[in-house]
Amino acid sequence: MGSMANGVIQAGASQLLTADAARGKNTNSIMAGWVDRGPWQYWDTIDNGGGSTAGAPGVALPSTYNPFSVPIGQLNPLTNLTKTKLETNMVRGNQFPPPRCLLLIAIGFYFSSRMIKSDIDAILDNCWMEFRIDDKVFHEGQLWQFPAATGLAGVTTNSGESVYTNGLASPLYTRRYDEWAKYIAPLQQFSMLITFPGTPPTMSANGVGIYMPIYLDGLTDRSVQ
Repeated sequence: MGSMANGVIQAGASQLLTADAARGKNTNSIMAGWVDRGPWQYWDTIDNGGGSTAGAPGVALPSTYNPFSVPIGQLNPLTNLTKTKLETNMVRGNQFPPPRCLLLIAIGFYFSSRMIKSDIDAILDNCWMEFRIDDKVFHEGQLWQFPAATGLAGVTTNSGESVYTNGLASPLYTRRYDEWAKYIAPLQQFSMLITFPGTPPTMSANGVGIYMPIYLDGLTDRSVQ
């Protein structure tokens, strides 16, 4: 029999949550044991879509972005292109279809390693984010406060080549809410608003423009069939 610390049973190299420690992480939205609950990520991508659309090289960003509002198969009004799974895995705008839900544990903002640092700086220094469930703001802050903890990192001896990420590329460096995770029920409205007050920055003409994936990490429910 292993020892127990902070609600975790230590059994050799493995760790098992006690019933008390696991309580709250299994907030089943239908009926206990009738859905497949497990880790999941929902993502959306803010990009310029090419051409001279908002956020393209040499073009200003819009004053606001609303990630997770345009699902797969619908037209993105900012790029005039149809959303694909490369950009998002949302199938409803600002909602999860039953029995899907989300116990939101982390939010992350990532920048493509193709983006140049001056464009990343212009975004991080000039906007903030609000995340709402129904009409209440549950999370807000500047984007650097929500590091992605993913992506590329390193150094090179090639002149002019560099990679920058939001935070360090390790799960240890993301901001996780754990006991303070927020539950979003099936069909419940949620939204994210990114605001650039005043005059939004213009992306550098010698860069690739904006390409910023965003993820919502947590637990979701799926049917057992």
